[in-house]
Amino acid sequence: MLSTVALFRQRAETYVSRVSLRPVIPKASAHLRPATEHDVGFVTDVYVVTLRAQGRLARDFDEGAFRDRFVAQTFREVEGDVPDSTTYVIEIDGERAGRLRVVRGPDSLEIAGIQLLPAHQGKGNGTYLIEQLVVEAHDAGKPARVRAGRDNPRALGLYRRLGFTEVGTDDDEIILESAPRTQADGTEAEASFSRGP
Repeated sequence: MLSTVALFRQRAETYVSRVSLRPVIPKASAHLRPATEHDVGFVTDVYVVTLRAQGRLARDFDEGAFRDRFVAQTFREVEGDVPDSTTYVIEIDGERAGRLRVVRGPDSLEIAGIQLLPAHQGKGNGTYLIEQLVVEAHDAGKPARVRAGRDNPRALGLYRRLGFTEVGTDDDEIILESAPRTQADGTEAEASFSRGP
């Protein structure tokens, strides 16, 4: 019979083991749909609200000018004028809850922005979406990449926990990547994620 300590260790080891995502099981509450011109205001609001909630807006932040630029850029994305780019609305339990932008280039899949309204953060929805994008990238033989602000330790921690590693820096951002792993026979291994405390 296992002692309580041995049983706890056994359960802990199981918890932090590598977990494969195959088959991908949908998260019942999280859904993506391509953004339309009717979503541009909402997508802009999500971006500003999340930055404000994280305390990442400069004191001299000109919200009006920022919104004008962001709206113009998002319209270009939604209308298909930005190559390989798709902007999504994240819906949770049927309500708009966030923004996701993905650039599916020839050599990589870039998570070019993911924001969830504060009420929907910390519930696994962002993690789930990021994991699915990593699986998509690795299945295509490409790395998944993301840029995270140096002033955003929560996002950096999430990406690192999901196996992303730093591959460079650019201005105020850290560039992270999750490269597909190859096996000894040269084939790609399944995408998997470390689940730790």
